[in-house]
Amino acid sequence: MPNGNNGSSSSVSRRRFIQAAGAAGVTAGLAGCGGGDTTTDSGGDTGGDDQDGATTGTADGGEIGGKVSVFAGKVWEQNEDKFTKVLHEQGVPDSVDIQLNSAAQQTGSKQQRLRTQINAESKDPDLVLTDNGWTIPFIVRGDLVNLTEAMSDEFISQVYDEGVRSMVQTGQHPETGDLYSIPVFPDFPTVQYRKDLFKEVGYTESDFEQWQSNPIGWDTFSSIVAEAKQAGDVDYGHVWQGKNYGGLSCCTFNEFLTSMGGSFFGGEDNLFGPIGDRPVTIGDEKAIDGIELARDLVYGEGESPMDVAGVSPQEVGGWIEPDTKSIFEAQNAVTQRNWTYAIGGAADKFEGTEAELGVMPLPKGPNGSWHAQGGWILSMNPYSDNKAAAKEVIKAWWSDAMHKTQLDVANYMPPKPSLYDYVKEHPTYGPYFKPLNYAAENLMPRPTTSVWPTQSTVIAKQVNAALTKKKSAADAAQQLETKIKAIEDQA
Repeated sequence: MPNGNNGSSSSVSRRRFIQAAGAAGVTAGLAGCGGGDTTTDSGGDTGGDDQDGATTGTADGGEIGGKVSVFAGKVWEQNEDKFTKVLHEQGVPDSVDIQLNSAAQQTGSKQQRLRTQINAESKDPDLVLTDNGWTIPFIVRGDLVNLTEAMSDEFISQVYDEGVRSMVQTGQHPETGDLYSIPVFPDFPTVQYRKDLFKEVGYTESDFEQWQSNPIGWDTFSSIVAEAKQAGDVDYGHVWQGKNYGGLSCCTFNEFLTSMGGSFFGGEDNLFGPIGDRPVTIGDEKAIDGIELARDLVYGEGESPMDVAGVSPQEVGGWIEPDTKSIFEAQNAVTQRNWTYAIGGAADKFEGTEAELGVMPLPKGPNGSWHAQGGWILSMNPYSDNKAAAKEVIKAWWSDAMHKTQLDVANYMPPKPSLYDYVKEHPTYGPYFKPLNYAAENLMPRPTTSVWPTQSTVIAKQVNAALTKKKSAADAAQQLETKIKAIEDQA
């Protein structure tokens, strides 16, 4: 189990950021490779005829064209013209109609929808954005195209050389190392807060500067949030995501758990297996502490070892990211835990108002301040009937221009350390680089294995039951240990 490094940082060097971006998340356990689609791209650009008969534009003199549908999300669909314009400028032929389609908001719903499409051998969508936390099971089942085989060696090498290391590894087969997905954007959470409300109770820019890279404890954090809420005209103190869904198990609870010194499987070294041959420690005392910390933030009943005030509403038990984002942007909460894209949303909504945005890393527990590793990667449907055009979209998506546009339009971090300067000088994200860098250096991945989807469902259900007081923290932890052990033994 890692220990948090909670010392303050006086400066942020380019080298330090690149090291953090490259090594953060420590997902070496996912490195591997695999089978999948047998389409090849030996020509290095568009290749010859695909096996499914789609025209590639080289061997037979035809042109690449047709439709490429991308199972993306709401923000992509809303800004389709901006993104597709860049993709065409970066090499996708104008004869290709790129359609960025909306999807379910919850990551688990997106996962289920993709599984349904693959099981039905549907040719739509051609490409899909997959959560880096649940892509591996699709890879090992052969449900995605093997890009190492389908695309040129030059392009694959480019992704390996340029991409954030931990993100690249989440798109590799765990046994062979072949690449099935390219990084679209890495993500990690921070706490976004209302500086103006804290100023009303005596906190200053000096405090805000200190908080950027020296996390405060959960006890102090909850105390000052309570102060600010009482003085401010807001309904909520600290808002976060506690619904029974994948984001609770992989991320919010993972952060509570790790900061209190608990773990799923005895520490980071066992996160990625071997399945059935690793200790199940989710029922241990420190794991119970993690559940109790979450409960104390809501109820403030003194269950956890830390003196935590109840500053979160009971409604967090039914909230996901868009819910808390809307509340905070409406200036109705002192703080929120959310992903990097929420910083841009709040900055935009606060502009021209009295609200003033601040950003800090997540608060620390006895084991430090830890942040769930998130992000999304781009994969290809093996049943697509237009793989030639889809490969052109993938190549264009990896361009610096597309990654810069993603940050400007959708507030998504670029997946390349080489674009650090663009982030640091960015008008929205530059002022918050220190807390972003701290979060990137203190990431905790989820235990992504072939059995994680099943385990994630169990974890979310039990933790949510404890959070909503349907059972005690100890009972939830005991149930977790029993059920997770059974899954491990049956794998």
